[in-house]
Amino acid sequence: MKVFGMLSEPECVLARYIGRLRNKLSAASKTPMRRDPNQTDEEMNIQAVAAEMAVAKYLNVYPDLSPSAGRLPKYDLRLGKEKLEVKRNHLDNGDLLIPELDKELVYILACGTMPRFQIIGTIWGGNVETTGEWVELRYGPCWRVHPWLLQPIGELECEAVR
Repeated sequence: MKVFGMLSEPECVLARYIGRLRNKLSAASKTPMRRDPNQTDEEMNIQAVAAEMAVAKYLNVYPDLSPSAGRLPKYDLRLGKEKLEVKRNHLDNGDLLIPELDKELVYILACGTMPRFQIIGTIWGGNVETTGEWVELRYGPCWRVHPWLLQPIGELECEAVR
């Protein structure tokens, strides 16, 4: 079953605003971005915020709208006691790419572009090394997990409630 997160126009305006702020802070603090020749750093930040908001909306939790640059906090959302990190891939059925693995997080793959994201699935950080593969991509090394290896988002919801 395909699961989608959809943002309204006011939510898209908010995502653009927060994404631009994050981009300015990243540039000012010289925080490196993973380069994508098809998108500017600003567009990557905007789309990342939008994906986080779409997943938060689907899960009915508050998104972290702080425009801080860098990695504090080290996760995007909370669902029960679980800390969630949303990773976006602009491809419709792209891979989950994790440059800095934190084994305590649950990773969520959202594919697409604002305003509509398909929430592909989840994987616990502790399972990434055995499920995924370490690859060297043109943007740098990272863990890659294929989408068909991820757990459905519904299973995460059930686990978090327990």
